[in-house]
Amino acid sequence: MLGLCRTISLLILVATSQLASAASALTEHALSVSRSMSAFYMYSLTDGDGRYQEDYQKFLTQADQSLAAYHKQDSLAAAELKASWGKLRPSLKFDFVEGAGYIIPVPVRNDYRDYLSLVYKKIGEVIHRESNLSEQLALMALSVEVMSARYFDISSALYGTMSISTNDAVDPTKMAKIFKQRLKKFEKIKLAAAIKKDLGAVGRKWEFIEDKVTNYKGEAAFFLVYYNKRQISKLLNKSQVKLAGA
Repeated sequence: MLGLCRTISLLILVATSQLASAASALTEHALSVSRSMSAFYMYSLTDGDGRYQEDYQKFLTQADQSLAAYHKQDSLAAAELKASWGKLRPSLKFDFVEGAGYIIPVPVRNDYRDYLSLVYKKIGEVIHRESNLSEQLALMALSVEVMSARYFDISSALYGTMSISTNDAVDPTKMAKIFKQRLKKFEKIKLAAAIKKDLGAVGRKWEFIEDKVTNYKGEAAFFLVYYNKRQISKLLNKSQVKLAGA
């Protein structure tokens, strides 16, 4: 009987570990897709600045790799994403039009936007609860990247917010509210001074860009948004590492 209990416990542990790994791979994929979108449209907004081309190509490759890892861990759950990404991925390139710059066809833009929304929705289905502080930090980093990606999408789109679907899973206003709630929760928790300092910096940098990425104000501020969202992600990642080592 004792042996049976141990076997069951081991099976539960293995299953839990596999689910956590799959969720991690999906989160990494969502992060990479978000970052690729920000850089992709930043390249267009800067009339072809090579730095952003390097960024979006790097993040697209990371998106490929993380999706492959997710599919390996849970092929059934990843099937829809794999099919959609496989169709979208070859289309993510620009047409250069003299006098108009770097153009992406509207159908491709819509598919890119829909894919990010689909991935973000999948995150909510897989991660049903925040099991630990590290996971909360990861979700905070993801929400900032997703909101920023949507901002750059809208900033470079001809029709702006008019082209957004009414049933879109990405709701920047709601996401920003949850982000600030999580940040406030961390302020009340006893943590190492270094983590507190980093999260304080996260809050200050978020104040710089919140209104822009939620209300799409100041479209010309994309340099400010791109820089600060990267800094926020770095600080949240640092906090995760420090938390793990505490």
